[in-house]
Amino acid sequence: MSNDGALIQSSLVAQMTTATFAARQGGTEQHRIAGSYVEFAERRVLDDFSDLAPDQIGRQHRREGFDEGNADGIFESTYTTQTRKRT
Repeated sequence: MSNDGALIQSSLVAQMTTATFAARQGGTEQHRIAGSYVEFAERRVLDDFSDLAPDQIGRQHRREGFDEGNADGIFESTYTTQTRKRT
């Protein structure tokens, strides 16, 4: 959660996948790498607009941007220390 409480971010640990890469000596080699992951973000209504009815709330009434501290944690879902927990 962001310091202002208006942005909640979370993610799932990245799914591992096998990828083929060019080898230095020619040919190819395969490596297991972190593939896709899902990130969730809830952008809450800003305090200035808390009196609006739900059907009047638009994108412009919600928290924008990302929180750097949260984003760093989300990218950790692709780190080997996290993806190894899935296998």
